[in-house]
Amino acid sequence: MEPSREDVPALRDGLDFALERALGPLRASTGRLGVLFSGGVDSALIAWELRTRPGVLLCTLGREGSSDLGAGRAGAERLGLAWQALPVDPNHLKDVTSRFEKELAGASAVARAVLVSLALAIEQAEPDRLVCGQGADEMFLGYAHYRGLDGPEAERRSREDLGRLRDSDWPRTQRIAEKAGKTIFAPYLSLAFEEAALRVPIDLRLPGDRPKRFFREWAVARGLPAELADRPKKALQYGTGVSNLLRSQDRRER
Repeated sequence: MEPSREDVPALRDGLDFALERALGPLRASTGRLGVLFSGGVDSALIAWELRTRPGVLLCTLGREGSSDLGAGRAGAERLGLAWQALPVDPNHLKDVTSRFEKELAGASAVARAVLVSLALAIEQAEPDRLVCGQGADEMFLGYAHYRGLDGPEAERRSREDLGRLRDSDWPRTQRIAEKAGKTIFAPYLSLAFEEAALRVPIDLRLPGDRPKRFFREWAVARGLPAELADRPKKALQYGTGVSNLLRSQDRRER
């Protein structure tokens, strides 16, 4: 059953409180901090929240002409924050898949493409402490495979995807970062934020005609400019061009 109008502000308050708790240590820290920034709403909200912290650098991975690279550049300009482009080079990609073979072993094709994208970004980003928006798509049903699902099936798939991220793909990402001599944080994967997000009824998280509507509207309520909150976003491996390069690499190696 959809919450009453009085319930929606309380749900947003819960997300506010949880996000503040998750971001508190990052705001209080000193030194350079990189945000893995695709220009989509997940990373844009993190960048917005950290925009007054000294030393923040937005880092965008992408092949020349890719949608993420263009959106990252434009988003950084809109936020008035320093920006670093992280190129996707076929030779570097081959090196990364070889060097992180242990961390990639056993991952599905989709997870592998995401992990390779993250590895490329983590290695090239200048700061040694990084923050990313992992988890929001699983909690707020941002992926294409949620479209057309009814409430119970969407909730089951969401919890399944979130469990896989928390138990497998995120630990792999952390090991990749550690191997690269870096540390990576995911505020949306804090326990408090996950609990607040999953309190939002599934009917309010269903994609409908605007994926992540509840999350986007909440981000705007927190001050994120609407043009950043509403930007359509491809999944990381597609928006950066990494997926196409991996397929080409796999075909050559057969």
